[in-house]
Amino acid sequence: MKTLITNLRGRCLFDVTMRNKIDGLILVQSEKFDDLSLEKFVKGGLIKIETEDPLKACYKISEVIRGAKKHGKVYVAYNGDDIGGLLAFAAFKEGVDAIFTCFRETSVRLPIPRLDISDSKLKILKVLEDENLTAIEIAKKVGISRAMAYKHLSDLIEMGLVKQSHLLEKYSITKAGKFVTI
Repeated sequence: MKTLITNLRGRCLFDVTMRNKIDGLILVQSEKFDDLSLEKFVKGGLIKIETEDPLKACYKISEVIRGAKKHGKVYVAYNGDDIGGLLAFAAFKEGVDAIFTCFRETSVRLPIPRLDISDSKLKILKVLEDENLTAIEIAKKVGISRAMAYKHLSDLIEMGLVKQSHLLEKYSITKAGKFVTI
């Protein structure tokens, strides 16, 4: 089964569904968009994102993608509305089978980038979700050497996922880092 999770409308939506012989369709929309006429044509569901918090919205979208993956292939198609960027990020993070966007009323299949986050870096992000820690504390909690903790923290800072307090030499997760741990 091929499921399309999308916020597209109109010709682009039609284009993606026809070209890829989609079996199920899940529309994702914000509370700002309310087109009830689409509900009767949706074979799969209508997911309404009813939060102003982008992290919570991305978490909800990721849950939808994970659920759909249990039933077969998952395709994601997005446009540039308020949900589009989050839909694209969740698709990249969750490793869907195909990603599409819309350009001048035509769908375009995009290559799927992968997040380059090692297990140790992901563990560091997860321990920083609960509290700010020093590199030594992080190394102990994650089970890596101090030198490796400093190297990973340097990489995570460069990626914008972690920041360091200069006063206390503690590290904390950034909002972007929280997206990676969803």
